[in-house]
Amino acid sequence: MSPILPPRPLALVAALALAACSAPPQAEAPAVPEVAGLSSDQVLYLDELGIPVVVPGATGAFRLGGLEVERRAGSVRYALDYRRDDGACFEVSGDTGGMRLPDYPLVSQEAIARGLPGRPTVRVFEAADDPGATSAQVWGVQTVVSEPIALDGVGVLFLSDTADGCRPVSLVEAVEVVSALELLPRVPGGASGGGSAAAGGDTYRPAPDVLDGYNAASTPEAAAEAIARRYETDAVEVEVVEVYDGEAVVLVTAYDLRDDSVRDERLRLLYRDNGVGTWELVDAGRQVRCQARRGHADWGSPPCS
Repeated sequence: MSPILPPRPLALVAALALAACSAPPQAEAPAVPEVAGLSSDQVLYLDELGIPVVVPGATGAFRLGGLEVERRAGSVRYALDYRRDDGACFEVSGDTGGMRLPDYPLVSQEAIARGLPGRPTVRVFEAADDPGATSAQVWGVQTVVSEPIALDGVGVLFLSDTADGCRPVSLVEAVEVVSALELLPRVPGGASGGGSAAAGGDTYRPAPDVLDGYNAASTPEAAAEAIARRYETDAVEVEVVEVYDGEAVVLVTAYDLRDDSVRDERLRLLYRDNGVGTWELVDAGRQVRCQARRGHADWGSPPCS
């Protein structure tokens, strides 16, 4: 078994247009490139975590098999799962809560992560292929794992084991992947990119007005769509960006508002499964884009003037 949680695919649901008769405005933020097998939406989502995210610099024949994000009290963990057609798999994960790992196997090689700040030297370990060996009993047969890489408050780990029917990669392959690790490129105006001066570097400001009243339904999508219908506009999108462990994050974006100061508005809604077949809204945040000469033109948390 893996010493850390196995990856779970991130549930991404296509945007649902509540009114198709009007398209969003054409003036949008710069296009977000796909990186390391991640879609543009997934890159944006990881960027909004506001922490350094490390991705493979070259995936070769490996493809992204899953993206997991876990929020715990005071910490955030992400994990990227890559798989190859021959059954080989590896995972790159980061955790702001630190990593408590068993002792390492004796067989190891050094890798220089040239794409990371400071070009750290990272030791990569391989467990024995003998099931009776101590390292195999602790880590699993032929498991390959790196020592944690400390990066601005985040512990980053490479791991390749037999979880989910996978075959561990070789120690040589692991060293190649670790050597090519790099930071996820910053999204212009995004959280890790620092945002614009007008946005003040914030992500979402609290939206207590959205929490007023009963905001619940049988699914997160249905609950969010009810909120979306409150907007007086012909262009509203609802997008589920994460479902994990009884919680769901949904974005509601309204374009071309009939408002003197606010042009577009985006809500980040957190729903929780209450265990009786209902998803209830427990938190809400707001971003806006302002009308001309009424404030910031990019997504930001400060109100428009």
